[in-house]
Amino acid sequence: MSIQHPGGDPNANLYAQLKRDVLERIPHITTVEYVPDDVQAKQLQATFDPTRLDPQTGPESPKLIIAWYRQKPHDWFRVNYTDPNTGFHAGWHQDEDHPNLGRAHFQYKTGTSEDRWGITFKHQTPSLILWEIIDELLEDVLPTYQSSTHG
Repeated sequence: MSIQHPGGDPNANLYAQLKRDVLERIPHITTVEYVPDDVQAKQLQATFDPTRLDPQTGPESPKLIIAWYRQKPHDWFRVNYTDPNTGFHAGWHQDEDHPNLGRAHFQYKTGTSEDRWGITFKHQTPSLILWEIIDELLEDVLPTYQSSTHG
């Protein structure tokens, strides 16, 4: 069960920037959409081409769902990757769900295991944090965790 963020609406300008400056530049991503639509834009959803991932997956396309709220002193966000083919889930959260893990944490769940731990980001700018998350997803997380759930 997810806890709703207590603040206001996410920053629509931030979503446009994340879409343009990060998500549309990732060759593994085929589409980026505002959810539920362009007007309300409560989240961003990026769809991956399953054949461009390592390890490959499919036939359904994995998704990355982003919810981000600008606030002081630290932004609140959740970036969640889900592969419907394998049931694999990974999330990078900076929220209030696990205060014992620090400001931000990473979590994953496969069919046979799950874990979470505190993390820190090298950057503070939202677009650079998102680049960092996607790089970690593609370079470390999928090869390490999803490969054990597929095939």
